[in-house]
Amino acid sequence: MLDPKSIGLPDDHWRPTYEDIHIMIRNIATKIRDEFHPDLMVAIGGGGFFPARVLRTFLKTQDKADPTKKRNIPIQAIGLSLYEEVAGVSEEVIGKEVVRTQWLDSGSSAPFKDAKKNAGGLLGKHVLIVDEVDDSRTTLHYAYNELLKDVKETLASLSAEERAEVPPTKFSIFVVHNKLGPKRADLPIISSPADDKVVDGVSTGVYYYAAETTPPVWIDFPWEQEDIIEHNRLSAIAREHGLGAPKASDA
Repeated sequence: MLDPKSIGLPDDHWRPTYEDIHIMIRNIATKIRDEFHPDLMVAIGGGGFFPARVLRTFLKTQDKADPTKKRNIPIQAIGLSLYEEVAGVSEEVIGKEVVRTQWLDSGSSAPFKDAKKNAGGLLGKHVLIVDEVDDSRTTLHYAYNELLKDVKETLASLSAEERAEVPPTKFSIFVVHNKLGPKRADLPIISSPADDKVVDGVSTGVYYYAAETTPPVWIDFPWEQEDIIEHNRLSAIAREHGLGAPKASDA
């Protein structure tokens, strides 16, 4: 196997470019739109911010009042930390437990204007959770289950008449890269729309989408780089010698 350092690479990391990721997201967006029909995104900060913004370009919905126009899907944000240092959190926790640093604001979305009755705007929506990578699955497991808990608690607080007004709440997950290998947490992934069951107003599973499935390699994302020109240069060298991920347009 070729030694990365022999061709001027500092390591064997994968280095996708902004263009690669944009194309990968474009290629899977149609499937997400047509199968899941998302009407709200929840981006996990900070890795989920860029993918969510690109996804929004391709997930626009038809305006019901004016069919000649398309509308963007709203993006909300949550802050979760697994590997980064957080004030007040001991070093023993880093990499083992998810720490919540930011959560949803209770908005005033339909069908209820009472902030306590809409689960932060999730109630009755098709919610797409977005992150950059699925490695151990710990963060995604936490995000999905905590958002699901918020919805269930809100539904339980409503009267029977109010619950009858609310469409089913459904969840899906999108990541740019899903790393192969053992996961530390599980998700109730729906394998096909036929398996999508709704119980007490909430889907019992979660749709799962990954733009690319990779070996368990370290991925250097472009939005993490201080020198994007050098990042792109190293990415080009790796591809020239058949190392790392192929260009999304060639995959």
